[in-house]
Amino acid sequence: MIDHHPPTPCSEQRFTLHGIDISALQWSGEGMPVLALHGWLDNAASFLPLAPLLKGVELLAPDLPGHGHSDHLPAAAEYHLADNCHWIVALADAMGWETFTLLGHSMGAAAASIAAAALPQRVHKLILIDGIGPLAFSPQQEVERLRQRLGLSSPTTRPRAFADLESAVQVRQRLGRFPIAEEAATLITRRGMTRHPDGYRWSHDDRLKMPGTHYYSEEQSEGILRAIKAPTLLLSGDAGAFRDWEGLARRKACIRQLQHLTLPGGHHLHMEQPEAVAAGINDFLL
Repeated sequence: MIDHHPPTPCSEQRFTLHGIDISALQWSGEGMPVLALHGWLDNAASFLPLAPLLKGVELLAPDLPGHGHSDHLPAAAEYHLADNCHWIVALADAMGWETFTLLGHSMGAAAASIAAAALPQRVHKLILIDGIGPLAFSPQQEVERLRQRLGLSSPTTRPRAFADLESAVQVRQRLGRFPIAEEAATLITRRGMTRHPDGYRWSHDDRLKMPGTHYYSEEQSEGILRAIKAPTLLLSGDAGAFRDWEGLARRKACIRQLQHLTLPGGHHLHMEQPEAVAAGINDFLL
């Protein structure tokens, strides 16, 4: 049976920013401000195992728009990676943080890379977990995905309902390219569902699963990485997104102050190996 109470001490926060309500989990502490950005179709709960192990930080993990407990974007809006810079700045301002460290996983690492490049005066350090810069597509691929997106209307069917959360956890374990352990999937699922008369449904915006209207080329992605001035730590799993990826060395070479730590684990290594990930981050933040 799933426990509905978060296992680590944190508080729930709610911000109204640019007309959108953003929910977040906050771990208060004396020390460096850290803004933690989750991955695609994940939510702030993905940092529950890691956050209590970090030393000397005040950490805020928002549910990005369209995820978790946060509002969906209006019907005419698109979920562009670069637009996360608006939410990053607004959240930091709401917290009174002039400078801060960005911590991102997967999609959150891509968004954090863009923000660090665009906001060098505010991003003090950058921590990337199994992600480095935006995904890259060829011009032909971008046009094809744009055609797909414009040919698809927004989802109109009722989202799938689950009789219990345990059934949804099993589905979440198999979602996307990378399997995820049951305990980690449980944390994400618990925060990522709402109760309805017909059962439990995912709370994320189904438009997140549709092709977007803008993507980056490899040249653009590398240009973003070259613009990063903040000292950067990249943590990757030996069975994660970078396994057998020939482009990793080229992207790493773009960041002038980069440390790379490879750990045993998969794409969600910060949830499955939180002690090892925390040790690497704590050393980096000293």
